[in-house]
Amino acid sequence: MKKSSPALAVLAATAALGLAASPATAGGRHHPPSPSSVPVAGEVTTVAEGLLGPLSFAVGRGGTLDVAQSFTTLLTRITDGGEPEVLATAPDGYSPGSVSRDRGATYYTVATGAGSNDPVANVTLLQFIDRDGNIETVADISAYEFAENPDSINTYGFEEALPAECAAQLPPGVAPAPYTGLPDSNPVASLPGRYGGTIVADAGMNALIQVNDDGGILTVAVLPPVPLTITAETAAGFGLPACTVGLTYNLEPVPTDVERGPDGALYVTSLPGGPEGGAPGSVFRVEGSTGATELVATGFAGATGLAVNDNGDIFVAELFGNRISVVPAGSDTPELFLEANQPAALELRGDALYASVDVLASGPPLGAGAEEPPTVEPPAEPAPPTSGSIIRIELDDNCAGYHHHHGGSNRHSGDGVREDGSGE
Repeated sequence: MKKSSPALAVLAATAALGLAASPATAGGRHHPPSPSSVPVAGEVTTVAEGLLGPLSFAVGRGGTLDVAQSFTTLLTRITDGGEPEVLATAPDGYSPGSVSRDRGATYYTVATGAGSNDPVANVTLLQFIDRDGNIETVADISAYEFAENPDSINTYGFEEALPAECAAQLPPGVAPAPYTGLPDSNPVASLPGRYGGTIVADAGMNALIQVNDDGGILTVAVLPPVPLTITAETAAGFGLPACTVGLTYNLEPVPTDVERGPDGALYVTSLPGGPEGGAPGSVFRVEGSTGATELVATGFAGATGLAVNDNGDIFVAELFGNRISVVPAGSDTPELFLEANQPAALELRGDALYASVDVLASGPPLGAGAEEPPTVEPPAEPAPPTSGSIIRIELDDNCAGYHHHHGGSNRHSGDGVREDGSGE
């Protein structure tokens, strides 16, 4: 089943199946460097707060933050810890997202109707705002999706159609037979292309695309389905009939963030479709010139964001695990970097890692074992909603900073992809 919301916070809650996160395992890191010291978190400071759904943000010079408040219509800028200033406002019913900066301009998407599979209702646009505040639309991403549907090459769901008796016992929304990728656009992350343009991770499309400055769009890679063997525990936890135990269900991969590593490859977090805290998240390495994907590590409890430093260490935000993990360079085993409530997006800038936290605008933390708060009389005035923040985490000297490589003056179709789709 396709994802049904433009908000990253509910991506994991709207597909068919899930599984409690298992210990993380590797997928064969490409040309791994020698193991190095594990990055250590230093001083943590809050640099922005009062944000509603900060699911994507970009860090500019001097720590300036451009933030998509995805539970509102606002794209905001925060400078020197000040109050947010409105950069742009999405139309009613649309959510801003996938923020990145390039040469003084801010690129972001606005989206509506994700999961509807309706080309009229599902509209997603890449826009940019320049230094003077002028806003232009670069491309209609949803039009490309409904015309090309890149993940139609993938087959999801059960490997074979279930017998009628078993199919009749499935809960609503679980397809009894295999299905190919359906048209759906939900862009959630972006970064400047290596030689120009913008790389966009689209969670509905299950793909990475490149949007060129002239509005042309190319598919960089389609992430592979994520196979899940249904156990008795899985079936009991999610209302699946016993007749499905032992079967394989191929989940949609759902890319949630994209960054470039020091090896020039793209690294992508994947939050496979399933209930909150369900199917283990993963990190994939993508060769930009060929689209070839390689599993780096898996087992993350809601992999929603990542950052890669110059050493090749990979930081991963685990939204449902209430932590930020790190996969050290040369290793295939994630380790705890910092405990943080509901982290979603990560960005490296200089000697610091920035993270959005408390990103679900209301409700208790998602960690296991949370106690029910005591019943109290409601206040005379409604309490303000729980809001998100962005924190800055100092990195020790053994952790070289890494941030987006911005496009140079030669702005054509970057990351080793020519405008005709062939590799450089």
